[in-house]
Amino acid sequence: MRKAIILSILILFSTVCFLTSCREHQRRKQIKIEHADSLVNDAYKKHDYNQLLLLTEDLNGDDELSEMKALYWRGYAYSRQRKTRIAENVWQKAVSLEIHNDEDMKYYCMSANRLASVLLLRGEYEATMKVALPAMEKMKETANDLSPDYAYLKLAVGCCQLKMDALHDAEHSFNEAYHIYQELINEENSTPHFTSATVGVITITDNYLLQHRYQEAYQWTARLEELLQQYRQLPNPDSVYLDKQTARLHLYRASSLEGLGQEKEAQQAYEEAMKTAYAQTGDGKSEAINYLTLAKRWKDVARNYEVLDAQMSKYNMHYSLENIQRYLLPKYRANINANRQDTAFVVGRLICNSLDSAIISSQHDEAVEMATIYNTQQKETEIAQQRASISRQRFLVSVFALVMVIICFLLFVYQRHQAAKRLEIAYHKLEDANERIKESSRMKTSFIQQISHEIRTPLNILSGFTQVITSPDMELDEATRQDINQKILENTNRITELVNKMLELSDASSKTVIERSDDVLAVQIAAEAVGETMENENTCKIPIDLQIDKDVENVMMHTNEHAAKRIITLLLDNAERYTKEGSICLRLSQLDNTILFIVEDTGIGIPPGQSEHIFEEFVQLDEYAEGTGIGLTVARSLSRRLGGDIRLDTSYSKGARFIVSLPSA
Repeated sequence: MRKAIILSILILFSTVCFLTSCREHQRRKQIKIEHADSLVNDAYKKHDYNQLLLLTEDLNGDDELSEMKALYWRGYAYSRQRKTRIAENVWQKAVSLEIHNDEDMKYYCMSANRLASVLLLRGEYEATMKVALPAMEKMKETANDLSPDYAYLKLAVGCCQLKMDALHDAEHSFNEAYHIYQELINEENSTPHFTSATVGVITITDNYLLQHRYQEAYQWTARLEELLQQYRQLPNPDSVYLDKQTARLHLYRASSLEGLGQEKEAQQAYEEAMKTAYAQTGDGKSEAINYLTLAKRWKDVARNYEVLDAQMSKYNMHYSLENIQRYLLPKYRANINANRQDTAFVVGRLICNSLDSAIISSQHDEAVEMATIYNTQQKETEIAQQRASISRQRFLVSVFALVMVIICFLLFVYQRHQAAKRLEIAYHKLEDANERIKESSRMKTSFIQQISHEIRTPLNILSGFTQVITSPDMELDEATRQDINQKILENTNRITELVNKMLELSDASSKTVIERSDDVLAVQIAAEAVGETMENENTCKIPIDLQIDKDVENVMMHTNEHAAKRIITLLLDNAERYTKEGSICLRLSQLDNTILFIVEDTGIGIPPGQSEHIFEEFVQLDEYAEGTGIGLTVARSLSRRLGGDIRLDTSYSKGARFIVSLPSA
């Protein structure tokens, strides 16, 4: 009897400890979550986007931030750093996650909003619809359709419909979005709701102007004016914000009226805009350019463009290819039309000077973004593995605690009833249950490992082709399907090759001498390099002629066979890429104690002034050619670390001739 009482006390004590431990764990977890939110909000308010990225990685790994929330903030930080491709990739992952609670739903809506905005600005209207429509459906199902996020998605759908000339559908979508904004304002008369509604109406008006739908644009300026009148009724309206939106109202109205041929009324609206303080700022002058261009007031347009450099500096922008097209070319045309020839000449020269650096910068940024996406995928895989490990540990602890309680209970029954047979049966049942639990855990672990190994997040181009193939509404003939499959394979190989070459490139910057421990025939190195190149059906289009001087046929080289062969392979790949017809030749000769590997082609050739520039990282003289622009960089690095060098023979005029010199001993 005493044993039974002791066992009862032990069971009660164990249960109380277990429940107390669970409550304490939940309390500590809640404190951690609140602390994590505080850190993230602090970084957001300080515009410290590097810190925001670090927090989303560290805190997400410890489950202090949900995966949905972490992905939203990570995408936000990348977008603010103007890394829109990475931000888009991150938000794509966010909208593909399962939604577990209200907080997940909140950040799902925000991620869908941001993703749709990025795609819409890029002009990818079908992709925008594929994001917006499913998101709106989920928001309706969860009663989240009365929100600024839903209103913007509806607005984005309307913009896509407008671009596709579905004018009636676009008008319906815009009106629904505006109705939601008004409902939100009626529900809570607050500045954030007015701000969201104003941005929405401005977006609609701007899109109508871009489509030259001036009558519709003019009608929406009336709604913008109505919003501003409502905003003025707030207790403490922001006078600076009100001044800015008033200027925009009159500028949009001036553009609409000018497009409708009502020039006098347009001029009056423009003069009203000029009375605001915002119109005298750089941003205001930039926004006035649209009306001035429609009115063909070229001198005023040219004068307003004088603030361009200051605006670029203010927003930390550089002359990328997009900015050259968006700002410099219109500035050049405006000065030409205004007969400001000297200024036009200066702008034209700036365009020429900026173009090369913009192309190189664009290629470099794309490579860096690709590498960042690849590294992000690796980190996410590591985080997933850590989470799986933590989940397994927690599961095992829970199972252990449960087993202990069951064992104590069974012992209590045994002492109470002294039923040895029943205890033995119960014990065997417990063993069977334990084995089933272990087997279940093993299968779960195996599943997680397999998924972790198999999942690879496709990049945008691969995702696009895959969606086309798998779309139930898309009918493709066999030739088209094979072409798409081939392109998917080619792009996958290109990405893999890019990553491999980037790894080679990181090693190429090393000054470490490569160990020369191989004794190999020079002829063998050349022959194997030719063989490897010709095996690649994608790149080998021109046969390679191998020519060997008699005095080199039996010459042994003391070198690093792999590195030497890699040098020749890279040069042959380069020749194949830029030779459309004619021939490619690899010739071996000897000069003193140096073996010369000479690669000649009849391709597009290289100007003498570019003979050293082509060996720099990411340089491609033909911007339309395939490749990464790092093959020659890697080849020269390898040759120099082997004690040799590569140079371009500028006297050769039939194409390009590269001469690799490697020591024979």
